[in-house]
Amino acid sequence: MNTMMRSLQHTKDRWHFPGLEEAVARCRACNERGITSIMHPLGEFVEDQDAAEDAARAYEDCISAIHTHNLDASVAVKPSAIGVALQTEAFHEYLEQILSYATAKRVPVGIDMEGTPLVRDTIDGAFRAAEQGYSFTLSLQAYLKRTPVDINRAADEGIPVRLVKGAYLGDLNQRDEIMAAFRTQAFLISRRHPQFSVGTQDADLIRWLQDSIPEARSRITFGFLKGIGTETMLGMANPGWKVHEYLPYGNDNGGYDRRREIYLAALASARIRPLV
Repeated sequence: MNTMMRSLQHTKDRWHFPGLEEAVARCRACNERGITSIMHPLGEFVEDQDAAEDAARAYEDCISAIHTHNLDASVAVKPSAIGVALQTEAFHEYLEQILSYATAKRVPVGIDMEGTPLVRDTIDGAFRAAEQGYSFTLSLQAYLKRTPVDINRAADEGIPVRLVKGAYLGDLNQRDEIMAAFRTQAFLISRRHPQFSVGTQDADLIRWLQDSIPEARSRITFGFLKGIGTETMLGMANPGWKVHEYLPYGNDNGGYDRRREIYLAALASARIRPLV
């Protein structure tokens, strides 16, 4: 691990960067090692349309930075940041505005998935955008019973999928149940999607995916979070596995950081060491 990456991992801002400039620098360092990035301006659950408009502008600023610096990166959009919980039509407008801007700048976009109450409207908005001809990656959560149906529907519509275990509360809550669902859904994705990505910090799942999915090295992109699994990420990138790092930045970090700390506490309770 180079000096910059080691020093960043041990700062007080373990899970996020202070601002866009620092995220750009990290992304550039990753790109030099063959690692792509997912950049994300922090913010979620806005309380009014003015805040949603500000969030949409922050996503466009991120897209502009990726384009200007010629980075190998995408931008991740949190639906609650652009008003999915406030007013559905405004959410559709902001999402399509962001996708349109990203298309013009040739920057990939991913739509993140949040808490269960927002899943239906998020997926409806995603498929509506796909019908308008926009391209993006859609995150789906292994702990939801509806996910196999959404995997198939995304395949039918030609929408790339990113499978994650889920960081909120879902239909499945026990670790063994979620792990089993993740494996089942990964097999389904591998049958329906020629290329896909996964977001997991679980060493057993990473090894299982490498060993069990046909042509995994060329088909799967493995996602890692800033602050955990950096050595594993670098170790996979060196022999040619496709990996990316999730790079959140900004001051509105409370909810995001809390979910990471809850994750570490759950690992400690189960006596499981976090990924290095």
